[in-house]
Parts: sequence; structure tokens; C-alpha cells
Amino acid sequence: MYIGFELNDYQPLREVHSYETDALEEQAKGTFDRLSEYMVGKFQGKDVIDAGQLADHLFPTKRAHVFLSHSHRDADQAIELAVALQDKGLNVFVDSCVWDYFPKLLDALNEVYAEPKRKPAGGVVYDYRKATDLAAGVHMMLAGALQAMIDRSELFVFLNTSNSVPMTNFAGVDQTFSPWIYSELQFSATARTRVPLRHQITMDSVSIEEQRHFKAIASSEALLSFKAFNKHLPKVDGGELRNWFAGARERGTGALDSLYSASDIAENFFRLRKALEKPELLGS
Repeated sequence: MYIGFELNDYQPLREVHSYETDALEEQAKGTFDRLSEYMVGKFQGKDVIDAGQLADHLFPTKRAHVFLSHSHRDADQAIELAVALQDKGLNVFVDSCVWDYFPKLLDALNEVYAEPKRKPAGGVVYDYRKATDLAAGVHMMLAGALQAMIDRSELFVFLNTSNSVPMTNFAGVDQTFSPWIYSELQFSATARTRVPLRHQITMDSVSIEEQRHFKAIASSEALLSFKAFNKHLPKVDGGELRNWFAGARERGTGALDSLYSASDIAENFFRLRKALEKPELLGS
């Protein structure tokens, strides 16, 4: 990862047709057929599932120009934005395109490993502990795969909406209910900086250690809220991005460079990350 920014007040860059979004989703989505395909043997009487092969199938994209972090409720906007950016020769990773198979994978784990137990009073209940443990492992695997994708991408873009950050300035910080957004933002705040070879300048490496803050909101139901690590991301609004899109003639990495220049993204990104090194800001 080189730099990133937060996109606010999203505006469509151009009209996007349904056949274009369908094509992007088909191209980007992973595959998952049968759990048995990932069985590689047994260990102490337990099935061994190849987590690496699962990750490769669920996340087929190896490298992208842009990693787009967003709420699943904003998937249509994210895919629309990705389609438009392809006009500039940019490959955009949209994680919602690869999550379709995740519920299917969890269903397969529950079907195979949830154990039926008879109750003393009659009837059957299911012990989901084993399946839950496996599901937790799958979540960790996918979180690692997402972080690897961020690391390999040049630009990190966070689509900030009322869906992705429903609680703004709560106890002094923005809060998200999505553990995936939390994980992606936190990693983007601490990821190593990879300066593209075409940029012949020397950047100071930035090392940031931040503590995780989360609050449980209890009522008749409970939600976990997580600190949205977005203070290191310069803000770009939809109008700015649309003006760049309309005026940019470059493609590929040239298009990225013109975007960086249009809103001083690189300078602001490194300035904000440097500011977060100050001890008094780490817990804010």
C-alpha cells in the first residue's frame, strides 16, 4: 500500500449499466463448491481443511491498483465506482464481490460438524461449538487475505457513508458496527508504505501503534461498535473525485498520479499518518 483516502458524499462518476456491474461481479467473485474439495487428510481423527487453498479460491484477485473498503449495504455504489474507475485502466478490488460464498461455506461447516445431542427430556439439540470454532478460523483466514490484498494494492479508498460509519464523533471518535471495516481501516493505518518506483522521492517510513477501542451498546439486543481508524485518511468528496474523473486523460498508474495531484492526497496522507505518531493522539 502506498497511500489512501476517505471518500465522502459519493457521486456517480458516470452512468453505469447493469451489464457492466454484472460483468465486474462475475470477474471478481471467488469460487466455492464443496467442502470436500479442500480436505487434505486427517490428523488425530480430525479432518484437515486447507485454509490457504480456500483463501485462494475465495479471493482470486492477486493484485489491484485500488482496494475499496465499504459497507455491504453500499455494495451497489462500490461496484458502480469500480466499474467507472476501470475506464481509467484501474483494477479495483471490491470485497463484497467475493463474499457471496462465505455464507455457503459456513453452512457447509455447520452441516458437517454441528453435532446433534439428545436432551434428557426428549428431543434433539445441536452443539455448534466445533462449527463455531471452525467459523472463527475462517474469519481469521479471510481477515488475513483482506490485509494481504490491501498490502498489495497501491491505493486504499474508504467509502464513508452512514452505513459504514453510523456513529460519528461518538465519545470523540467515529464508530463502525462492521468488524471487517474496522479490520481494514486499522490495517491501512499501520500498513507498511510502498512507494511506487515511478515516484523518485524519498519517504520517511511511518510506524503507528494504536490501541483498539470498542464499546458494547446494550439494550434488548447488542451491537459491538469498533473505532473507525480513519484519522489517517485525507478526505475527498464526491465532487472532487467526479471532477478528476471528467478531466483525467491518463490511464493506469498515470491516472492514479493525476488523482493524487488533484487533491494533494499523498502529501495529506503522510502528514496525517505522521501526526498520529504523537502520543497524545494515539488514544483519541
